[in-house]
Amino acid sequence: MTVKIEPLKEPALKDLKAQEVGLNWSDLGLSQELLTLILEAGYNTPTPVQARAIPFVLAGKDVLASAQTGTGKTAAFALPLLDRIKGRKGTKGLVLSPSREIALQTHAVLEQFGNPLGVKSAALIGGVGMRHDDEALRTYPEILVATPGRLCDHLERGNIWLEYLETVVLDEADRMLDMGFSTQLNLILDATSKGRQTLLFSATFPKSVEQLAHKIMNKPERVQVGRSVSATKTVEQRFVFTREENKFNELQKLLRREKGTVFIFVKSKIGVDRLWRSLHSRGFYEATRLHSDLRQSDREQSLQEFKDGKYRVLIATDVVGRGIHVDEVSHVVNYDMPRDVEDYVHRIGRTGRAASEGMATSFVVQRDEEVLDRIEKMLGYRIESFHL
Repeated sequence: MTVKIEPLKEPALKDLKAQEVGLNWSDLGLSQELLTLILEAGYNTPTPVQARAIPFVLAGKDVLASAQTGTGKTAAFALPLLDRIKGRKGTKGLVLSPSREIALQTHAVLEQFGNPLGVKSAALIGGVGMRHDDEALRTYPEILVATPGRLCDHLERGNIWLEYLETVVLDEADRMLDMGFSTQLNLILDATSKGRQTLLFSATFPKSVEQLAHKIMNKPERVQVGRSVSATKTVEQRFVFTREENKFNELQKLLRREKGTVFIFVKSKIGVDRLWRSLHSRGFYEATRLHSDLRQSDREQSLQEFKDGKYRVLIATDVVGRGIHVDEVSHVVNYDMPRDVEDYVHRIGRTGRAASEGMATSFVVQRDEEVLDRIEKMLGYRIESFHL
């Protein structure tokens, strides 16, 4: 298929934020070579955040973007970054991710579209030996994807220099700050050129993110799709009011009724292990688990086997669960209620992706009534009570 590209003119670029999104990929200014790869991959039209952010990124502007989970934020920065870098040598781009899972999935997108363009990328993450990183760096990748802690390890050892970077992406910035990476982010950004392009993508914009953006960005273009905190309309939400000691029995009922894939959120790593063992002791061998204390190879294997259908139930904590992208998750279960409204939105965003329908069930005990009230106030409607 041949697509004629008409680059956006400056007036259209300025007005893009206010437009109703009805654009095609060919309207965004991407190269013919990349457009062909996008269409071959089956992505027929850009999502709203992609349509609004990509022209600004291509124009070299700083971008401050917010959109809820599952709306295509990764491609919104990855595609134009690849287009700007292709055909050039040297490390030009850096993507910072809050977790190993998010970094690996970003790396996978960059490889999918970058390899045919001759753009190499490397992932620098914890849980993998430094020798692996050294081998990756010797390929002189054009783009680095890294977690803040691992990248700081390389900076301290003198293994890497960042002053030649042209674009730095902070992906899931709110989560990186929540996880205590503020010091590492400052060290990394201080090691880059002041004239860099900075792209900050975040699902929410608390005060800490706004302050960071003000400090590190130069007249950023603001891209916001929908409310900064909102639940997708394709997810049916309900809650089950129960007692703490009855939650496990309620979960067993739900798993027997639900025949599709299920993503279960638990508040702690210990809780993940305990629930996983309890389910196996009751014959639910189709459940696997994911948390940050597991070895990287075990985490990758669990996630891949869940995606491949070997397991239909995945038990995880917020930290690793937030960045996981799995298509066609039927049901999200909040076994433990989240600590705040934003985490609730991110959790249920694991289902109902790409306009498909999903279900979210939350187990609410007496101490959770306050957070449920805050969630309903944020949503602007009541969540239906349900009895299993």
